[in-house]
Amino acid sequence: MATTNLVPPAIEPSSNLEIIDSKELALRLNLPESWVRDAVRRRAKDPIPHLRFGKYVRFTWGSPELTEWLERRSSGNCAARRAS
Repeated sequence: MATTNLVPPAIEPSSNLEIIDSKELALRLNLPESWVRDAVRRRAKDPIPHLRFGKYVRFTWGSPELTEWLERRSSGNCAARRAS
């Protein structure tokens, strides 16, 4: 019987990535959990990068995608201000 690797290739167990839920992401960003949930939806202009497991949404803390998303919200980011 072949073993299946349940971890996607981009997420290696030895890396410093953490899989967290919307409550934990909200705590780390000091935002309401409802704001985080709204920012994941398809109607969001630039949705938070996330993983979906059926009805469960998780975030990869420390991933390049989430880091880039956060950097786009930096107050020093002129391109983000022009786009809004």
